[in-house]
Amino acid sequence: MNGPEPQSAAAPARRALLAALAAGGASLSLLPAATSAAVRPHAAVRPHAAVPLGNVTAPTGPRSGTSRLRPHASYWFPDSFPRDREPDDGAVWRSLREWDPDTDPDLPFNVATVPLAERFTPVPANRTARGDQARVSALVSFGPTAGNPSQGGPVAHSYALSHWAYLDELVFWGGSSGEGIILAPNAPVVDAAHRAGVAVLGNVFLPPTAYGGDLRWTRDLLQRDATGGFPLARKLIEVARVHGFDGWFLNGETDGGDSELGAEFVRFVAALREGAPELRVTWYDAFTVDGRVAWQGALNERNEAFFTRSDSMFVDFRWRAGADRLPSSARYAARLGRSPYDLWAGVDVEAQGWRTPVDWPTVLPEDRPHTVSLGLYRPEWTLHSTSDRAPGTFHHRDDTFWTGEHHDPA
Repeated sequence: MNGPEPQSAAAPARRALLAALAAGGASLSLLPAATSAAVRPHAAVRPHAAVPLGNVTAPTGPRSGTSRLRPHASYWFPDSFPRDREPDDGAVWRSLREWDPDTDPDLPFNVATVPLAERFTPVPANRTARGDQARVSALVSFGPTAGNPSQGGPVAHSYALSHWAYLDELVFWGGSSGEGIILAPNAPVVDAAHRAGVAVLGNVFLPPTAYGGDLRWTRDLLQRDATGGFPLARKLIEVARVHGFDGWFLNGETDGGDSELGAEFVRFVAALREGAPELRVTWYDAFTVDGRVAWQGALNERNEAFFTRSDSMFVDFRWRAGADRLPSSARYAARLGRSPYDLWAGVDVEAQGWRTPVDWPTVLPEDRPHTVSLGLYRPEWTLHSTSDRAPGTFHHRDDTFWTGEHHDPA
């Protein structure tokens, strides 16, 4: 799949504005636009609260004010805002439906300029590797939802992923009911991933009601215009194309709907795909065709309609509850004419990192073809699970996570 064309008009504007700000003494809060082959995003990460992805946690954002002198990564609500509360500290509530790229002051800093490189399979260091079978996706939080610097901050406290060769897809994870629930990846992350041929997805997160979610936001997302179309689907397409990333991760976890709402969400996903065939759509196994949130841990009749209208599906961690859930999902995908590797078996590594117990023989058996692909939730554990944030310590830990305790992929 080819990536979006680089935004040639926006890149000079970003560089010119950075140069002007640097000349004016604002260099402490901005890094120059990346032009070398080694892009290292350094967004400052602050402590944050949490909301769930199924039965695990995800970041919500900062609890202290942030300076508007620094451009920030983009985030929105679909249309309406939370009721009976104020924005979280540092957050600015924005409506995606009302977003206009011509009036977005941070957009010049948020446009990725590196096109998606062609993916290739090198000679594997490990002879058991199978390049034509399971793939790997990762959901990563590179910073808070609000106040995430577009071009990096003054300290190296961001997850500086370097093992891009293992990934096929990266999800820019985040979102919260007090800040915003639709996130566009910031440019340094997209540019670094694109150099390695890794597609990057923005995140649409409809939170559980227990964490401030409101079914009204699901209805906002699915609203139709006078022509019968989905204006928010068109906005998601515009955001991805203008910012230069590769698609969307759709995560509906707000319960309380009905089958009519479920059917409308199916039509929305179809419209999103049909409106931009070049973009990827990954569906998270939570919201079902009956309009309820019921994590299946498998591909079945309750989420089939979403999977068939998406490029892939992230299977909730509950697949571990039944030995046949992944094999039956692979067989189900085959009956639909789809590859079983379009299913990501979710593995939550946020709490235990490389010590996370995983039923590897079920996901990636050694004596037969791989069952499905692998979806890693929050591998930035390697940075945030230690108080020592020195770059050398981080990279040693990250090497251990991706290549084993001896740092030898063979």
